Amino acid sequence: MLIQKIVMSPEVAEKIKCKHGLDPIIAKNVLEGINYIEKVGGDNYMAIGLCSAGYVTLFFEYETGTAEIKTAYNSSNWQIDLYKRKRG
Repeated sequence: MLIQKIVMSPEVAEKIKCKHGLDPIIAKNVLEGINYIEKVGGDNYMAIGLCSAGYVTLFFEYETGTAEIKTAYNSSNWQIDLYKRKRG
């Protein structure tokens, strides 16, 4: 998967900030950095990454080089364990 462009609607950015208490820029950084990505159905994917805010999980839609972030939040314990298992 080659992500050439990352997009996020203003509504999603507001939700990530207000509901989940996470800076939307951090969500973009997770997709730009080294992380774990898993297909969850259709064109939808889950990414888990380690960044300055700790472990972050995000869900995004991927189509022809463009990733559209749908939501992002601090990872739960099982997601952190999954990341550690897969990334080594």
